[in-house]
Amino acid sequence: MKHFEIYKKDPATGALYPEGQRRKKGLARILEIVVRDFWQLLGSGLIATAAALPYGLCIMLFLPSNALGPLILSCAVTGALASVFGMNLLDTILRCLRDEAGFWSFQYKKALKNNALPAALFGAVFGPLFAVDLAGLNLAVHRSQSVFQIEFLVVSMVFALNLAIQIPLMRLPVSALLKNAFLLLRGNLGCSLIAVAALIGYAALFVLLPATLSFLLIVSNLWLPMLTAAFLLYGCVEKNFSIESRILQENDPDPSVTKQDCSTLL
Repeated sequence: MKHFEIYKKDPATGALYPEGQRRKKGLARILEIVVRDFWQLLGSGLIATAAALPYGLCIMLFLPSNALGPLILSCAVTGALASVFGMNLLDTILRCLRDEAGFWSFQYKKALKNNALPAALFGAVFGPLFAVDLAGLNLAVHRSQSVFQIEFLVVSMVFALNLAIQIPLMRLPVSALLKNAFLLLRGNLGCSLIAVAALIGYAALFVLLPATLSFLLIVSNLWLPMLTAAFLLYGCVEKNFSIESRILQENDPDPSVTKQDCSTLL
């Protein structure tokens, strides 16, 4: 069955929302998405978490010995795998943020087909980069010279986030994606830093939480930190690129028509 909505545009952000249902803000908006789309987030998150495990194992195996060769090679392969399914999780989250989750299994397969190659390339580059950053940080900590390495890791993560969020949304050449990432950084640096802090803080929970609370990490896995990060960045992306208006127009070429079949959006 098709579901039709009449959309209006938020004058502040340019984002579209169903008539009579202006989107909530801040924590209320995140809670609304979690309650409404929990099972889609959980399913995509569990798959992404399982795909990321080999990458984490390679870090744990080669990082303590500073074996850079095996570390870089293994993290390129496992990083590509983790990125493919991590990007699918990001696609699910972005659909939820647009209120267009649709039928999960259909949309998940469609996103996997569309995003697998660029996501794998992204992971093959940034997987080794983050591993080398961590290796440098590991050495710097022992020499009490960790400030520069922390700064470099944060900069890498901030740039990677602003690049990654475009891949499920846009079909652009690499040069355009890189240019857009720099533009987003310039206009959204504060939110980008908060997003990175949220990801790092969540990763720290794996170390700090007692084993008795580990089930919370299983339930929230990767979808919760990624939802938080994407929520912080999405407003800037939508404001600069009018993603929702473009998607709406692609599915309905006549801009005067406001009815939209939500199940056919990209």
